[in-house]
Amino acid sequence: MLNRTDKSELSETKRKLLDEGIKLMRLKGYNATTVDDICAAAGVTKGGFFHYFKSKEDIAREAIVRFGEGRSEEIIDAPFRKIKDPLDRVFGRLDFIKDSVGGASRLTKGCLIGMLAQEISTTHPSLRGICQDAFLRMAEDFAKDLAAAKAAEAPKAQFDPKSLALLYISIFQGSTMMAKVSESNDVLLGNIEQFRQYLKLLFGLTAVKSRN
Repeated sequence: MLNRTDKSELSETKRKLLDEGIKLMRLKGYNATTVDDICAAAGVTKGGFFHYFKSKEDIAREAIVRFGEGRSEEIIDAPFRKIKDPLDRVFGRLDFIKDSVGGASRLTKGCLIGMLAQEISTTHPSLRGICQDAFLRMAEDFAKDLAAAKAAEAPKAQFDPKSLALLYISIFQGSTMMAKVSESNDVLLGNIEQFRQYLKLLFGLTAVKSRN
């Protein structure tokens, strides 16, 4: 597993290369993005690129980590974190995710981690492992709120918070791909709402008792 990057310690040149690499690979994928593309977008020579990275796979490795850290920071700082009730916090997370992908007003740019996991899982095992680690960290964070909500609202319910969090990650990633191919966020937003309804069933919420 790659260590977390300390953004304060990144040189300006390396930061530009990573940020442009993320943009290009998020747009075009790993195979269609070249080192020349990244250098041109960042305004850096190939010599400058190879000062910081050994190869395209090397920059992809750090790009995945940087992208994942950025998403984690957004979640950590999100308004729903301040919600005291754990189940309301779970639903608040779903609302935040819907807004963060662009809502109904703009098409999601997709998830770099999901895109690369789909593209290179059989050809670049080291990158596949980093993508898996990133997904597991996302699931573990969501599972904490799900576990707290279960303890408070439905302690006898027959579901595992971590498995439920992994289900959500799977739904989100698949729905993101569907949004990209349909050029519409409708299926992504709709599936997040389907997951919300499923959560309500698991927590035994009725029409009278229902939240959000």
